[in-house]
Amino acid sequence: MGRPRKDSATKPVQERLEDAMIKRMLDEPVGAVSVLELTEDTACNRSTFYYYFNDIDEIANAALDRAIPYELPLTIASLMVTYGTEPLSSQRFDELLEQHAKIDPEQVDMLCLLLNGPNGPLVERKVKDALSHIYPTIVDALPNEGARDELSLRIIFEYASSAILGLMAYRGAIGLSVPVERMIGAVAPEVPRALIGCINRATRHIGTKVIDLDSGLPLWQ
Repeated sequence: MGRPRKDSATKPVQERLEDAMIKRMLDEPVGAVSVLELTEDTACNRSTFYYYFNDIDEIANAALDRAIPYELPLTIASLMVTYGTEPLSSQRFDELLEQHAKIDPEQVDMLCLLLNGPNGPLVERKVKDALSHIYPTIVDALPNEGARDELSLRIIFEYASSAILGLMAYRGAIGLSVPVERMIGAVAPEVPRALIGCINRATRHIGTKVIDLDSGLPLWQ
């Protein structure tokens, strides 16, 4: 099959198909979306769809990979630790997102809405899968003096990522009416400091504190 022609006045057809899929995923389970609906949404034909994707599951994964920032939970955790005592305006929060992770604030809103939608479990699983790939690097950045509790570290990581994703889903449920920086202010710096304390306990050598509570998490710096 030849490559579909690209209209220079519009987005590439592959991106338009992925955008249409994301839009439908806000309100419909992946399994309920049809190829016919996507081709009608994008004014292309079935052969064009199958040039780029094998099936609905493949386009769903591709659309999510392009639309949402999987590293966002770690970025938010970092901001909680580093700026938890600083009142954050929306402008300041957006600047920090761009500075620390090159994340578009619109992607944050999209992730919140998707987490609260009918595909929330799928989206949460994909975010956690992406985080799990960098988990070994995160743990390797922590001090290891022979007394590291690997199971506790994994539990802390799971707790922190689940809590942040839960807050984002809640933000989606209330129509994005609460800014992310307001949510950070509600739990920081006390909650991040408590988690740092848990990490200290799981990684410390006897009698030694390996992460200073005022310096932030090395793994998120």
